[in-house]
Amino acid sequence: MHDPRAAFMTPNVRADWANASYARADMPASARAEDVLAFLGEFTKALQAKGVPLLAGTDSPVVPGMYPGYSIHDELRALVKAGLSPFDALSAATRTPGEFIAKTVPGAQGFGTVTQGLRADLVLVDKNPLTSLETLKSPLGVMKAGRWFSRAQLAALLEQNSSKYDEPAR
Repeated sequence: MHDPRAAFMTPNVRADWANASYARADMPASARAEDVLAFLGEFTKALQAKGVPLLAGTDSPVVPGMYPGYSIHDELRALVKAGLSPFDALSAATRTPGEFIAKTVPGAQGFGTVTQGLRADLVLVDKNPLTSLETLKSPLGVMKAGRWFSRAQLAALLEQNSSKYDEPAR
């Protein structure tokens, strides 16, 4: 809860996180996060090796420590640590979810690739993310549904929302 990103979470989400059973220090050693993460890394690589489409999804605030908009960077790094290439990791966060939604949600607007007719969601960076995924953490700007947000505008949005949830938890 001391992570600065927690300021962007609602008080109720923070309270839920504090009370989550697997976030407590007194949980059994077999359920500790390090063990679970090691298993998930092996499992993820095995799924990918068998051709199972992988979708990024750690930006769910249901899971303690997963900060929407931030945790994707941790997930991309974990996917590469599990043995995926940076291209495959980025695909799990872009192209593959777009393909999944196109197949499973009739009439959904397309996204996930830079293609005419699809929703324009893009991150502009100054270095090749296939060389270093870290460059994604400091974009020059973001195109969201066809609307451009410069680096300065993104910083202003964060600042504007940084104290939005100062009220106490339930």
